[in-house]
Amino acid sequence: MHRVSRIAQQITSAPCSSKQRFEDSWWRQFDQPEEGFVDTAGFVNRLPLRLESTEVIVHGLVDAEKMWADFPNEDYVPVLCGGKGVVSFWFNNFKDTDCGGEYWETWYNTYVTPKDKPQVNIPMEEGPVAVAGHPDALSFLQRVICGDTPSNPGAAQKAINGGRQLFGFSKHRDLGDLSFTYDGNGGVNFNAKHLGNQVVSMSCRLPEADEGAITVPLEAESAKGGLISCPKLSGQADNMGRQTRYSTAVKCTQHLKPWDPKTDSLVLGEDNFYAAGPKRWGFVPVLKAHSPDFKIVAWGPEGRVSGADAAAAVTEHERKLASGVKGGAL
Repeated sequence: MHRVSRIAQQITSAPCSSKQRFEDSWWRQFDQPEEGFVDTAGFVNRLPLRLESTEVIVHGLVDAEKMWADFPNEDYVPVLCGGKGVVSFWFNNFKDTDCGGEYWETWYNTYVTPKDKPQVNIPMEEGPVAVAGHPDALSFLQRVICGDTPSNPGAAQKAINGGRQLFGFSKHRDLGDLSFTYDGNGGVNFNAKHLGNQVVSMSCRLPEADEGAITVPLEAESAKGGLISCPKLSGQADNMGRQTRYSTAVKCTQHLKPWDPKTDSLVLGEDNFYAAGPKRWGFVPVLKAHSPDFKIVAWGPEGRVSGADAAAAVTEHERKLASGVKGGAL
């Protein structure tokens, strides 16, 4: 009981610190936690979960058939762009979060629709952003690696624990050695090593560093359950990934420009968890985006109901059982 009281106190005290840490007025609608989750290490994750960052996103094209051969028995099919699958690499410089403060992370995702509906194939000229923004598209998270910043050890493990245990994200259970740096001359660099292997390196000119960038202000809320946490098979021995549907809201500014091989580089490494898939699928980068002011909140996964809803469901179960319905048929 005392442990529950301490947890409640941590959750309800969050608004005071949030006003000091998350300054933009957009955050004010999320000051009050709606619920919380205690991971196996005893850390209280508040929901909605808030994350503030700078982001580099590299959108590219892959062989859709080769990609989807790695994800058998899914209930979805990829959204296509001129017959190609779209994969988006995210290089995340989290400046502050509710899962331990600052840390670094990289993930990649594709975009899917339910396989019982016609597969979406948009014209190639509309590009990857049109796929990501298609009203029927669901973000399908594929692989994630997290690492600490030098000044905040322990945060990445909190992000891994909460991400895996609550959302079911396919975050590798082991920390990576990550770095994210701006060079001060209009460039950005990211590097990740994991379990002794080189995983990915990325360097590019920031789109807004030179003329010709398209700048897009974005404020949006996903459809309810519009994001999928992981494949059914997470790529790990413990298969910790638990496929859930969850929702987000985002506010940011994005600067976009076509990928330029003369100034930009993305090199995939040799590890089996993160790099092997996109290499096998023939990933080709086509568009880069930079957000210097990325703000996102994530609500817990679908499937949770209130006590009142649960009581009503149980009452209905009992009624059916009393009428002779077997429990296995409920």
